[in-house]
Amino acid sequence: MINKENITTVILAGGKAERMNGKDKGLLKINDTLIIEQLYKISAKFTSKVYINANRNIQKYQDMGYTVLADTFDGFQGPLAGIYTALLNTKTDYLLILPCDSPLINDDYFKRMISGDDNFEIKCAHDGKRIQPVHALIKKNITESLEKFLSTGQRKIDKWYDDRNLRLVDFSDNKNLFININSPKDLIEYESLLKNNINNYDK
Repeated sequence: MINKENITTVILAGGKAERMNGKDKGLLKINDTLIIEQLYKISAKFTSKVYINANRNIQKYQDMGYTVLADTFDGFQGPLAGIYTALLNTKTDYLLILPCDSPLINDDYFKRMISGDDNFEIKCAHDGKRIQPVHALIKKNITESLEKFLSTGQRKIDKWYDDRNLRLVDFSDNKNLFININSPKDLIEYESLLKNNINNYDK
C-alpha cells in the first residue's frame, strides 16, 4: 500500500455543469451538507494533501479553507486540464483524482486504489462494464507525457490513458461508488441513497 505521505488528492470541480443548469456541482448539498466537504474529509484520511480544482466560485472554496487550483488552460477544457494543473502543483509521487459530483465515494475507493504493487503509470477504476476515467491514481513522473498530449489539442482522457501503462482496478462488486450527480433529476432520484451514505461518513 502506498504511504499516505506520498499521495495528493485533487477533487475535480472545474466544469461548467451545463446539465445542472450551470450550478456549481462542487457546491451541491445533501442533507444540508456540501458533498465536497465529505469528499475532502475522506480524502484527508488517506492522502497528505487535498486540492480543489475549480474555475468558478474560487473565493467560496478558499473561504472554506481549501487550496484551490484553477486550470492553467482557459476555457473549461475538461478534466485533463484540471489533472495537468494538479500534477504541476503536487509535491508527492502520486496524484489521486475524483470528481466533486460522486457523493458515494468511501474508504473502499481509496484502499483499493492505493494498494498493490507499483507496476503502473495510471490506475483507473472499472465498474465491471466500463472504466471510470475521473477516478484514477496517476504518477507525477508522467506529467510531461500529459503536457505533450495536451499540446496537440487533444482533450479525451481515455485516449491519453490508452497511451500509458494503464492498470484497471475492479469495482464491479461496488459499482454504486460511481453514481454521479449530473442534473437536478439525479439529485432527486438518488436522494435516499445519498443521504444514507452521507450519514455513514460520520460513523
